[in-house]
Amino acid sequence: MCDIIWCKKEINGKKCNTVNYLDPYCFWNWEGKVNCAECKTVYYIHMIQGFMYIGPDEVDEKPDTSPLYADKPLEGYTNYLPGIEGRTRPYQCLPRDIYLGTADMVKFSARGRPVRGWRPQPPSAGIAGSFGFEWDIQKLTPEVWDEYQQKLAKGEVSDW
Repeated sequence: MCDIIWCKKEINGKKCNTVNYLDPYCFWNWEGKVNCAECKTVYYIHMIQGFMYIGPDEVDEKPDTSPLYADKPLEGYTNYLPGIEGRTRPYQCLPRDIYLGTADMVKFSARGRPVRGWRPQPPSAGIAGSFGFEWDIQKLTPEVWDEYQQKLAKGEVSDW
């Protein structure tokens, strides 16, 4: 699901009629200027949680970025594919850098008990790190066992 800017600016007596697609990977919680792929008109937008909060408002400034894809549905669907210099930006299948994090490694459940989903799993874990019903935490991961013993001593582990 993406938002669009339908450019209707009149140039040389003819409307632009270009639909510029704003993909959520780049434009989620974003504020800045984006250009039209056809006529290069620059629009100011402010997106919050995927919704257009402010804009599109035409401005006379340099754009911050370009749309990912654009087409002209009223003219036989001529289009601008991703990566056309000066019109669309390349598709890299990545969110903006502020959304590129690492997953949290969880060693203990909410009740303080050890869980088996942390990394790296030892080769003896087999396929997908499954130990079946036999799971000797003291032997397989002594550092987690020591941490668990400290939690037990402090009273941080509960049954319910």
